[in-house]
Amino acid sequence: MSRQESRTSSVWRSRVAGAAAVAALLAGGGAAAWASEPASAAQPRPAQSAAAHTAATVQRLADIEDIRQVKARYFRYLDSKQWSKLAALFTAHPTIDVGVKYTSGKDLAKNTAALLGDAPTAHQGFLPEIQVHGDRATAIWAMEDYVSFPAGSSYKNGFHGYGEYHDTYQRIHGRWYISSSVLSRFRVDTVPNWTPPAPKK
Repeated sequence: MSRQESRTSSVWRSRVAGAAAVAALLAGGGAAAWASEPASAAQPRPAQSAAAHTAATVQRLADIEDIRQVKARYFRYLDSKQWSKLAALFTAHPTIDVGVKYTSGKDLAKNTAALLGDAPTAHQGFLPEIQVHGDRATAIWAMEDYVSFPAGSSYKNGFHGYGEYHDTYQRIHGRWYISSSVLSRFRVDTVPNWTPPAPKK
């Protein structure tokens, strides 16, 4: 092999080795650290530190899912008229403003039951933005609700609303509860009253 060929072969070996190193970084998730840290700081993360980071991420995702479940139950209990279960979703002294202000889940459930009775309703929450900070969390939920009343009701019509909830949550004895909930409506359209058909026997 000539001196020139030997030099060319050496260059290619260096390039291949460099490409392999970059691929290893990308596969191992280290590209960001490699790009952002100075050479002196780019040390391998200890296994224990990596494990702690993974555990914290898993816990945060589990907390977010638990909070999603709490809010899902909130909407379901409203529509299925399960008032005691609705009240139990809140902390002992929450701040609630859904157009009317309440200081307990029990008062919210009691007054909502009196307002709606057996009226058919449909509440939905979606596109949550949830941030967890230890045993507390915040969330913004896009919402839509459809409320109608039976024909002949004292209410002349129902409504179809759009807006968002701004909530806070607190973890108590390992379980998440709603500690505050403020509803802002962007639009409300009137809808005719409607009596749902009797269930088939």
